[in-house]
Parts: sequence; C-alpha cells; structure tokens
Amino acid sequence: MDKQYIGIDAGGTLVKIVYNHEGHLRFEKMAADRIDEIIEWINNHFTNPEIHITGGKAGVFAEACPDKVLRVNEFEATCEGVSWLLEKDPPSPEISSQFLVTNVGTGTSIHYVSEDAYERIGGSGMGGGTLLGLSYLLTGRSDFETILEMGRNGNGQALNITVGDIYSHETPPISGALTASNFGNTANMRETGFSSEDYISAVVRMIGETITTMSVQAADRLGTDAVVYIGSTFAGHDTLKEIIIGYTELRGKKPYFLPRGEYSGAVGALLHYGWSDALL
Repeated sequence: MDKQYIGIDAGGTLVKIVYNHEGHLRFEKMAADRIDEIIEWINNHFTNPEIHITGGKAGVFAEACPDKVLRVNEFEATCEGVSWLLEKDPPSPEISSQFLVTNVGTGTSIHYVSEDAYERIGGSGMGGGTLLGLSYLLTGRSDFETILEMGRNGNGQALNITVGDIYSHETPPISGALTASNFGNTANMRETGFSSEDYISAVVRMIGETITTMSVQAADRLGTDAVVYIGSTFAGHDTLKEIIIGYTELRGKKPYFLPRGEYSGAVGALLHYGWSDALL
C-alpha cells in the first residue's frame, strides 16, 4: 500500500484538510471544536498516515491524534501553499514574482512573498471573528450562513460618511467614493430606519475596506501591485470579495482570489519537508 499523506491547517474556527486520492487533491473542512470527530474521520479514511499540521490549534490536535504528527510553521505553510497553488492555477494576467498575501481568517495576517523568500509584515484583529462578533452585537444573529445572507440583502453605505460627503461643495483631494468614517453618519442614523441587514452590510464594508487599506499600504511600501487574498472568511462571501476587489483597484493595485485559497496552509503543510511527491 502506498504511503498516505495528510496536510492539516487547524485554525481557530475551522480545520482544513488536504490529501491525495488517486492522483487528485481532495479538500475537507470541519469545525475546529470537533477534534474527536476529525480524528475519527481520519481513522476511517486512512491507515497509519503521515500528518503535517499547522495553524493555531495544531498543538491541541497533535496531542489528541494517535498518529505521528509533524508540526509546520503557520506562516511558512501559508506562503508555500499560496506559491504552489499559483503555479498550478495561475491567474490571468499572470502574477509577478513578488506579491502580497493577505490571509483573512479569524483575524488577518499579511505576508510578502518574493521568489523563494517570504516575510510576515503585519496583521490585524480585523477579520472573520470581527464579522461574527459585531453582527451578533448589532443583530443578535450568530450563524455564519445567516449573517452572509443578511449582508447580501442589506445596504449599509448610508451609515458611513464618504470623502464626497465631507467635501460636498468642492472637489475632494482624493476619490470622493472613499469612506471617511465607517458608521460615522449619526445624523442619518437618527433620521432613517435601518434594518439588521443594513447593519451587517455596513460591518462587511468596514472589514473589507480596512483589510484592503492595510494591504494596499503594505504593497506600496514593498513596491508590488499584486495582492493575493486568501482565507476561509471569503468562502461563499461574494459581497466581501466585491468590496475588496473594488477598493483594491480604486487604490491602484491588482487583487487576486485563489481557487481553494483557504486551503493554502494545509497545502503548504503537506508540501513541507519535501512532500511535494504527495501532490503530484
């Protein structure tokens, strides 16, 4: 029997799993708080596998797993996985040899990749956890799928103040479409009734614009136009993608979203220590 290999990215909310099945990659995603179920799933599908694991919950998973588990640095795994996925499915036009990776999970981490080198250059507590937390505080809803649907149906732009609102009687020095203050339009809030959907829509816009601003500023400083956005927060969230694409392009940069980008960490973990043969 051929040796079986598994790459796992154990995040704060989700566990992403990548493995080779009959020459093709297979992808699985499970809740991080169900470690016993994940281990049972592995035992039912594999016999004495070699497991590479990365992510914030890697230690917890490694202690609970009876199989041999090798730990991989999260940032190394993410950048290596992104580079491999770009090589296998390059965007059009092709991305340059240097680019930024913005990984939006529970929070956000930003990395600079140049050929075979990479560097983590910053991050933020703004991410998918922010979306869940603020949506719950504003609407009482905590289910991610419900929050996604409500955000799609809302329009929270009137809750914000734009640059154009401030420079209402003259030409603004920067694009008037840029947000000057998220949730800053208190006068409009007092006069207009907003729905729960509008509140969540405004939260999504705030998160998207903040993440994009950080990414664009970092790209400017490092001399690259390309920003690759990855992370489970984007899965099924076309509205957030649209905001980030529009805002990135408005700021003069080129946004890319990788197919299966949320599995970059798991792919990179699987590749680590020369396991590239497992992906061929």
